[in-house]
Amino acid sequence: MNRIAVCAYKTPGIRILAFVLMDNHVHFVVSCTSESACRKFIAEFFRLTGKYNWDYYRQKATVRGIPVKVIRETDEDSLKTVIAYVLKNPTKARLGMFFNYPWGTGALYFGGIKEYEQSLVRLGDVSVEEAGPYTVRRQCRTLFHLPADWILRDGVILPDNYVDVQAVEKLYGTSRSYMYFLSLNKDDEIERDMGEWSELRMSDSELRTERDRIIQEMFGKNAVRTLTAPERLKLAVALRRRFVCSKKQLSRIVHLPYEELTKKM
Repeated sequence: MNRIAVCAYKTPGIRILAFVLMDNHVHFVVSCTSESACRKFIAEFFRLTGKYNWDYYRQKATVRGIPVKVIRETDEDSLKTVIAYVLKNPTKARLGMFFNYPWGTGALYFGGIKEYEQSLVRLGDVSVEEAGPYTVRRQCRTLFHLPADWILRDGVILPDNYVDVQAVEKLYGTSRSYMYFLSLNKDDEIERDMGEWSELRMSDSELRTERDRIIQEMFGKNAVRTLTAPERLKLAVALRRRFVCSKKQLSRIVHLPYEELTKKM
């Protein structure tokens, strides 16, 4: 779950409203200032998940090719229904009640059940002198500077720190309304709508902007045409790690033949 906290904090314009982590899929409900911010959040989550899989299981590129879908909700009742659907996933899968499932946010709203009494520590209190820099870094699995007042429990950043609980409670208004939407059975309707979701990928123009920034960062050059073929391959690998993009799109962006790119990636 720490990856979600890091991704949310690193991505401007993103607010996490709800999420649930299941054994074979994840659901996020986010409020974002732009579609680009949403894409970057998901791409960063994929990048960190891939890195985690490699570091701990030596499974390379296990997140590539996983379908990513996004649904846009502007109607309040629809948003309430979707949040309730997401939170009920563990209950539907018989993994426990949503309000005490540890890998979701069901316990956060309207005074839900929280078992946070033990092993709590402020991130700012885990000093380098006491624990060493590697230990602090390993607890949050990031080199990124996180807020000192965030609370850890057994090395896990509590979701209270980065989930906008107040926004969700304001959306529902009362605990009775919250429970009402949780009691509705609109799963078939929501799952049917999934067929209309669009893949969450960056456009070519957006990816070119990121490409030029990475070229400057990695090679100190200003244009893809100045790169050698091996440098273009390294660029493609860097883009694939950071963003959700296909090999065909990469072929266009880094100016390498698709067949050559496919053989070497």
